[in-house]
Amino acid sequence: MKSITFKKLSLKLALIALMILPELAGAQFFSYNSVGDVLAGFRKTGVNAGKYEFVVDLGSVTNFLAQPAGTTVTISNFSPAQLTDAFTDTGGFQNLQWSLFSAFYGLSGSWVTPTGVFPKATLWLTVPTTGSSTQSIAPARVSSGESTNVRRQVDGVGVGAITISQFLNITNTDNNSLLVREPIAGNYDNTLSFFIGDFNDNAEGDFGANNNPLPFLIENTTTKPFSAVQRNDFYQFVPAGQLDPGTGQTNGNAYFVGYFLLYPNGSETFTRAAAVTAPIISSVGSTVTNGFAPLTVVFTNSDSGTITNWDWNFGNGVIITNLTGADVTNTYTAGGDYTVTLTVSGPAGSSTNILANYIIASPTPALNNLTLSGNKLIIGGTNGPVGVEYRILESTNLINWIPVLTNTIGSNGSYGYTNSAAQPAAFFQLVSP
Repeated sequence: MKSITFKKLSLKLALIALMILPELAGAQFFSYNSVGDVLAGFRKTGVNAGKYEFVVDLGSVTNFLAQPAGTTVTISNFSPAQLTDAFTDTGGFQNLQWSLFSAFYGLSGSWVTPTGVFPKATLWLTVPTTGSSTQSIAPARVSSGESTNVRRQVDGVGVGAITISQFLNITNTDNNSLLVREPIAGNYDNTLSFFIGDFNDNAEGDFGANNNPLPFLIENTTTKPFSAVQRNDFYQFVPAGQLDPGTGQTNGNAYFVGYFLLYPNGSETFTRAAAVTAPIISSVGSTVTNGFAPLTVVFTNSDSGTITNWDWNFGNGVIITNLTGADVTNTYTAGGDYTVTLTVSGPAGSSTNILANYIIASPTPALNNLTLSGNKLIIGGTNGPVGVEYRILESTNLINWIPVLTNTIGSNGSYGYTNSAAQPAAFFQLVSP
């Protein structure tokens, strides 16, 4: 496992730089770049709140995106001892709310990097998980308006940390260019909690400080006692409708970058997500392909690659999205020839299989001849689908059905059957195939 301190980009906030007094120019105050720096936030709220919060700058998000798939690195921008200094008065690392977030707050329309071109207001946010080895469900991408709102809140955390760092005029192990221990008292408008909390419930970490929260939480909360490793999944949110370089799509779910693990000793690691493969549909099948309406069909499929959505269009106006790839069922209530389309999609793209006129549902034939002649029952009808195979089933108890005839509907749409052995009582059923 590599240990790495992610370096900063050279770009600085001009406005903040102008505010620095000459005599403080040599001090190592907190530094933050609004173009893509990843911030780690640690806090406690409510009855667990203490004197401090803790904000750490982990450097550019491009450093995380550039890691080889499956690589795990140890975050060295802060130490467990520094994290302890912030929360020693409230029981250490238990009941600790922690998250990671980043945004592209540039003035230009896009940010061109070796790892991709990111539209303005692209976000990188964590989503808490319930287990250290299981990925969370990828959230849907948010709108441009939601992204812009969160982008401002993320930047508020970074600029607020700079303000607090310089206002305190103290540089030490808990207040330097990479991190700042934020006193809660007297600095409320600049603290992590002010920006990350919900307007109605500050303990909710959803960037809803202006009453426009995300539809999901970005913070995980450690247990009491904190004895098992905890995981936050890291996702890339390109505004909906714009091209995501991670997925190659303009809509759909957020791109899974990787995950952070927080250990009971206060250390943290990041693991880059495994490489994704393009989805491929090997085959599409069904229990039947033709029959009399109403015709119920169970569809199956075989595929490979990294897939998040299976979108079925059954050709009769019914469209469903399956998130598991399991078999699906559709009923055709009217006669006709139906084209079935399956599209599978994932982070690496999509694949579509079109089965033209795959399902043939025939109108139920008319029964216009039912006579008894010499102890033989004669069944006949018209309006059948020409050339379609049909079967006559016979039963004496309506439970066990025995096929007694297999034939093909004639060129004039007619069908018929004459039973050769009279039954005291019998039931007959016409089916296809």
